[in-house]
Amino acid sequence: MKSFAAFVMVSLAVAGCGKPPDSGDSADQAKPVVQVTIATAEKGDIQETVEATGTLAPLPGQEAKVAPLSPGRIKDVRVKIGDTVTKGQVLATIDAGALAGQVGGARSAVQAAREALAQAQINLDAERRSQQAAVEQAHLNVRAQTVALAKLRAGSRPQEIAQAQAAVSSAQAAVTNAVQNLSRSQTLYGEGLLARKDLESAQAQVETAKAQLASAEQALSLAKQGNRPEDIQAGEVALDQARQQLRAAQAQSVQVKSKEQDVQIARQQVASATASLQSIVAQYNALTIVSPVGGTVVARAVNPGESVDTTTAIVTVVNLDRVRLLLHVAEGSLAKLRPGQAVEFTTDAAPGSPHRAVLSVIGSAIDPASNTVEVEAVADNSDHRLRDDGFVTAKIVTKSVTGVVLVPVTAVVQKGGQPTVFTVGQDDVAHANKVVLGVTDPNRTEVVKGVSSGDRVVTTGALELEDGTATRTAK
Repeated sequence: MKSFAAFVMVSLAVAGCGKPPDSGDSADQAKPVVQVTIATAEKGDIQETVEATGTLAPLPGQEAKVAPLSPGRIKDVRVKIGDTVTKGQVLATIDAGALAGQVGGARSAVQAAREALAQAQINLDAERRSQQAAVEQAHLNVRAQTVALAKLRAGSRPQEIAQAQAAVSSAQAAVTNAVQNLSRSQTLYGEGLLARKDLESAQAQVETAKAQLASAEQALSLAKQGNRPEDIQAGEVALDQARQQLRAAQAQSVQVKSKEQDVQIARQQVASATASLQSIVAQYNALTIVSPVGGTVVARAVNPGESVDTTTAIVTVVNLDRVRLLLHVAEGSLAKLRPGQAVEFTTDAAPGSPHRAVLSVIGSAIDPASNTVEVEAVADNSDHRLRDDGFVTAKIVTKSVTGVVLVPVTAVVQKGGQPTVFTVGQDDVAHANKVVLGVTDPNRTEVVKGVSSGDRVVTTGALELEDGTATRTAK
């Protein structure tokens, strides 16, 4: 009888069937055997990621819909779709019409204004020299007449006669200088480089110098003749005349101011002509349409002969050497994101070809319709395999660890509110291990504590296990 009972118990254990014994059953009744699937805990690397979808776009400022700065008729278009262009390269031109002639006229006006300024400056310099010479000569004459009068009043002495003779010599030199200055003025006037009033001023200086010479000669004669009352009176008259001549010479500063005003007016005319030229040249240059960025021509909207205005996008140029990923991330994952995190993504056009990017911008505005936040990443695209507006699927790497113990996510079950992994030894008995988990991806999870590399862990059937349950590995 005992042999038969033992046979029944073994059969039940092997078959894995039968009901659990009631509390009143015999203690030596066998526990059920649970069929399980086994995997081995291994050391490896794992990343925690946040999944996102989005689109590709050019970087800010790297897409240009190029429109003309001035309306007109297209003369030629120098690029076609697919061409690679550099920054500043000519894309198209607009017919200049009469504007080309206006540029030439404006340049001639600037040249004429500059020549007028140069002549005004010459006239001013000549007037300044003439006025300065006249004043200096008049000062000399006043001093000479003052000395002569003093000698007359003091009486003539041999040395005074010698001084009078020296005054005559100085006056003769002044006449010579004035005559030479008149000769130069006549030459400049004959060549059209000197105004008539300037010539007349030089002629007046000659007459003044001659008068001064006559006065000096008279003083010398008086010194030789003696100091008669009438001689003293004549000396006083000569001094008064010399002073009048000085005042007249100093009054010529009005002429200098007039010449200075002429120069100022000429400068204003040069500035005005230059501004007009710059405006016309700017309009002319605006007829040449250049690319503001280097990149690829992705659209061309016009042909030669068509009329355009400043709103017409003639050519669209996009620089895709680097691209932006505009990704939408669930609001609950936002706290895990940081600028600089790696992004792995694929495109719908080439789902089997992965690419890498770097997270650059994390938005803050939540889309209420999708409960997502837009973030941006930047990817290198020097081979231009990525296209504008392409749809992408991405994973943002928020955490990465290496050389850690990894088990399948199906190996982790909840027992008593605690994450638990069952391991099976060589005796096929299950052992419950309370674990501390780390980084998790869709397939694997890091076990920080509770399981060692090489342990055999239960991946299916763990929910039916208790510590010490016998198991049978599924074939």
